[in-house]
Amino acid sequence: MVEDRSVFELPGKAGNQISSYGSDPDQVIESYENSIPILGDLVLIHGGYWLPEYDRLHQRPFAAALAEQGWRVHLFEYRRIPGNPDSTVGDIRSALDKVNDAIVMGHSAGGHLALITADHPNVKAVIALAPVSDLITGDLQNLDDGAIRKFLGCAAVERLDLNPMTKKVTKPTTVLHGSEDMRVPISQSREFSAKNPNVNYIEFEAMGHFELIDPRSLAWPVILQELKKFL
Repeated sequence: MVEDRSVFELPGKAGNQISSYGSDPDQVIESYENSIPILGDLVLIHGGYWLPEYDRLHQRPFAAALAEQGWRVHLFEYRRIPGNPDSTVGDIRSALDKVNDAIVMGHSAGGHLALITADHPNVKAVIALAPVSDLITGDLQNLDDGAIRKFLGCAAVERLDLNPMTKKVTKPTTVLHGSEDMRVPISQSREFSAKNPNVNYIEFEAMGHFELIDPRSLAWPVILQELKKFL
């Protein structure tokens, strides 16, 4: 199967506003809001296996499309420093301090960050798109050429506090994953949802990794439907 990466070719526009939550250039929130009545606040956390070369820009088209549907979208940027996961997780928590009563949606590594910070009081629900939900298994499988160990700076078994698989799901949570994902194995979400039966799990047949953040894909209307369940 050839991976569909066409979402990276979509034009992306900057948001209405960029605000800082820290002194580092990566500690910013880019917000999107249209003039139509606002449904609610939606946090968007990008993926890229926590690597510094992948930033929020590739999710601008997705953020803009969500804003057109009536959401006030807060696209988080955060520090991605190999071997310093606490700075990354701390940034997400600090950014969440700035957004009240929000649905948090994360893709891939961003899905991991959404799940691991779901206990923040400003989070009312989580939608995780193809999330890295089991760091230990992913570390053993050497996903993305050892990205998990690069992120953690150690073996995943040494940081159980950052593994969603070892944390109890306490907020309403939906997980979506494509069966043909070549970046994050579908087994991650299957096993995570099996361990957490209170999670609403949706699997898309013959879908890859990046279609989940593509507003042209078959996943798009399902994502919109799931979002409205948390209003």
